[in-house]
Amino acid sequence: MAKFLPQLDSQTAFQLDFMPLLMAAVTDLQSQVTVLHSIYLNGSIAYRQATRGISDLNLTVVITSPLTVEDQRRIASVSQTLRRDYPVISAIDITWVLLDDVLSIAAIFKWGFWLKHCSVCLYGTNLSEQFGDFEPCWEIAKAFNYDIAIALVAIEQQIRRTKSISEYQYYCRCAGKKMLRSCFMLVAIYVDDWAYTDQQCADFFLTRYPDKATEIERLFVLINGPQVPKKASIFMLSQFGAWIVNEFNNIERKIG
Repeated sequence: MAKFLPQLDSQTAFQLDFMPLLMAAVTDLQSQVTVLHSIYLNGSIAYRQATRGISDLNLTVVITSPLTVEDQRRIASVSQTLRRDYPVISAIDITWVLLDDVLSIAAIFKWGFWLKHCSVCLYGTNLSEQFGDFEPCWEIAKAFNYDIAIALVAIEQQIRRTKSISEYQYYCRCAGKKMLRSCFMLVAIYVDDWAYTDQQCADFFLTRYPDKATEIERLFVLINGPQVPKKASIFMLSQFGAWIVNEFNNIERKIG
């Protein structure tokens, strides 16, 4: 019998600390995005495991046509206002995707899976209902991990350039989370479950790669602190990051 991956709870109320933010975000996007189709919540707030003042607001917004320059200006203003008025979050990350791309057969393992198993619809027609349940497969891992090599190079460049402590800490957190998520993608095909949190990513990964426990501990330092010297974060990106990329490519050659 097929083992389908879990879906997020769409019925239970979100944590009270974040409800005013969510309502404001939906209202503001409704009023400012003329091509809005639907809004989805992702990340720790969607999992009901957010931490006040630390967690980000992660949204996926589906639009019916590309954003204009004016749309982008208004959206930037919305994001700035939300960050200022709701210090309950540390950052806002909005992913914009065209409706046609979501419904494309070619993107089913990315957007179909993402909306069905990693999102909660906050507004609009819930597109997740158009997709069946997904089973663990390498196509999903590839859809979410194909950019790992490029992403790690970009983050390393940002770390090298920045002179701001707050920016540096943010980039370290991004690097740690990206590598940790990619570690889970290496083993996702073998797991009849899905990792929604950093700790779940680590636990699933270490069941198959127990010799990488030290590297995982270092990733958690990048994510949570204390702050490490630049040479330490760059070392993790270049050394462990390279191992992740190489292991991903090895699996791709075997499974393809």
